[in-house]
Amino acid sequence: MKAKRKNSQTIYRRAIAKFNQDLIDTYYKRGKTYLKLKDYIAAIKDFDTVLELDPQNTKAYLIRGYAYGEMKNFTQEIADYTEAIRLSPQLARAYRSRGYAYGILKNYQQAVADFTQAIELNPNYIQAYYNRGCTYSILGQYQQALSDFNRVIELDFNNTAAYYHRGNIHSSLENYLEAIANFTEVIRLDPDHAKAYSNRGNANSSLKHHHRAIIDYSQAILLNPDDWQSIYRQGNEYSQLKDYRNAIASYNEVLRLKPQLVCAYKQRGNVYGKLKDFARAIADYSIAIELNPNDAEAFYHLGNAYCLLEEYRQAIIEYDRCISLNPEHSSAYYNRGITYSCLGQYFEAIADYDRAVQITPNSALIYNNRGNAYKTIENYQSAVSDYTQAIFYDPNYSDAYYNRGLVYNLIQKHEKAIKDLSLAADLFQKQGKKNTADQVFAKIQILYGDRQTAG
Repeated sequence: MKAKRKNSQTIYRRAIAKFNQDLIDTYYKRGKTYLKLKDYIAAIKDFDTVLELDPQNTKAYLIRGYAYGEMKNFTQEIADYTEAIRLSPQLARAYRSRGYAYGILKNYQQAVADFTQAIELNPNYIQAYYNRGCTYSILGQYQQALSDFNRVIELDFNNTAAYYHRGNIHSSLENYLEAIANFTEVIRLDPDHAKAYSNRGNANSSLKHHHRAIIDYSQAILLNPDDWQSIYRQGNEYSQLKDYRNAIASYNEVLRLKPQLVCAYKQRGNVYGKLKDFARAIADYSIAIELNPNDAEAFYHLGNAYCLLEEYRQAIIEYDRCISLNPEHSSAYYNRGITYSCLGQYFEAIADYDRAVQITPNSALIYNNRGNAYKTIENYQSAVSDYTQAIFYDPNYSDAYYNRGLVYNLIQKHEKAIKDLSLAADLFQKQGKKNTADQVFAKIQILYGDRQTAG
């Protein structure tokens, strides 16, 4: 009787175990179905039931962790992956998944540690290399990131994402040719990858391959007509090529998509300025300032437009506003100095050139213009000193030689005057400014006649 009872109990236990296992499988499968339906709450409830019936079920912790992650409950997601690791310490997938969750929480060092552990457990784990590469990239550890993406590509030669990230890293390192090669590979694998075209356009732009950049941006825009960044950059490339009509068309489209984009108003204003349409340029700079009253650069460009319109007093007001926002804006001091010179206020101009040269001490242009102001107030010694300094920073600065020659003539240093004027004429000739060179040669003949010597 006892043996029979014992056999019956064994049968019942087996039946219960089978029933429980069938129940576990049912809840697990239904939970996975809820996951596919993105009903994460229902899925988690089913996985809870699985773990109540089988607390050692590693798969349930892994998949429940994933469900928590989809609900952005990353703390609980990490807790589930940690439990899976406790139950199965050799489970590379659990480390990789936990590392990804740590990355979302910006705990990058712990993320790297988990990805590294996953790789140690599975040296061919593509996703772990990829995730670690992305994390290294975020940390600015570009060489480590490149090493990981290289490994991904070794394991999967058609991994589009790895080529894309590798291209971005090379761009960050200013290795633009390598970046272009990687983005080209992305496009080969995925001809509809709009960002690859856009980023290849950026790399071409950095190399001043303006036509190629425009072609890339055009393809990016074709694939994503709302890509205002590519449209904006395409406008910049057209501007570089002096194709101002297309540049304006690009900025118009950008502003249709992004009516509050300050930089687009400024860039369009710059193009209008180059077309000498100063009224429209001023209108664009004014809108930029309305949108951002603290934009020093907009005030600077507005000052330039008024200066070119010969509205010098208004130009000075705009330069004043620029400088009040950015006291280190060398070009604003320099251009305000030019404006003061146009008004005949040479001492004020010299003061501005002084400040500009303090900020940009190696600018030949500033020295030359300050020399002009000194020349006008008949401070010839200071003028010669400034022209000499300009020539020191730019030995081919024809205007500086010419100006210094004129001053030497005024102070009766005729041999030096002839030498500088002759050098200026030669440089103008070499620079393709034949008419200017002829005028300088004629001036030498007028001043000195037969005394001209070759420098």
